[in-house]
Amino acid sequence: MNSAGSTVAGANAAAHEASLALRIAQRAFAPLLECDMRLTTFRFAQMRSAARRVLSALSADDRGRLARWLALLCAAAAMDAREVAELRLARIDAALAASVAAAQAAWGERLVAPQGAVAA
Repeated sequence: MNSAGSTVAGANAAAHEASLALRIAQRAFAPLLECDMRLTTFRFAQMRSAARRVLSALSADDRGRLARWLALLCAAAAMDAREVAELRLARIDAALAASVAAAQAAWGERLVAPQGAVAA
């Protein structure tokens, strides 16, 4: 294989690894957002520890993707991201909680934009 082929293969493998880390983070954070789930203090501490561990392994790009995914998950479940951020996400990572609230606010502006208007 020539050097160009190995470079493409290496980039493809790196993208796959990044998406794997993101998927692992999504699996760690999803149970934290279930509204009907009442967590004991010990169980929440276990989940928070796992979420922090996978969050520390994410790149900056994957953190942004995770924040957008969490905001989308909150919007799809008709949850207020600010409430979720204050109650659960802020206890894990304050910067992530702020990113989720900002992403949901930005999407709210786009959804409210009139038909024919171009969202910035």
